[in-house]
Amino acid sequence: MSDEELVKLAAQGDDRAMAELIARMEPLAKAKADRFPSLPIGEDDLLQEGMLGFLNAVRTFRPENGVPFRSYAAVCIQNSIFSAVRGQLTRKSEPNRHMVSFEEGTLQSLVDIQQNPLDEIAEFEREMRLEAFIGENLSQKEKEVLAQRLAGKSQSAIALTLGINSKSADNALQRIRRKLKKFQIEQ
Repeated sequence: MSDEELVKLAAQGDDRAMAELIARMEPLAKAKADRFPSLPIGEDDLLQEGMLGFLNAVRTFRPENGVPFRSYAAVCIQNSIFSAVRGQLTRKSEPNRHMVSFEEGTLQSLVDIQQNPLDEIAEFEREMRLEAFIGENLSQKEKEVLAQRLAGKSQSAIALTLGINSKSADNALQRIRRKLKKFQIEQ
């Protein structure tokens, strides 16, 4: 049975259809949650946020819009997780309003997601290209530095956490910025 058929049944209250959809979509939510391993939010909490996004997708999916349910659900799951991450980072960084952003336009603008899932499918695909670009173009050290920076840590905190000197952290951040600008130009 297709995802779309299961969604229709689940929306009508069919528990077996909902259980099958959950079994199909939970690995997707887990993969999205696993992208944030170094945040203070627990993996289980992020997975739960993703599954709340999935439930919203079941409730709001409209097949007449011509978007496959899996794509729609992926965006809803991602939005829910990003919202939780942003909320955590915002609360964490409120006392640090004096800090300068990572770069003009900030890295967040590369993955900023809007609220309407149908409008976000193109952005979702762009984010997937960004993930692939990062995986192919950043060294392991640069990925670790980037993860720490996205978690809201300063250059000195990154250096301390990763056991490197501050200049190495700065050099890695500079290389990351150059590579991400290259990504933006290629888009």
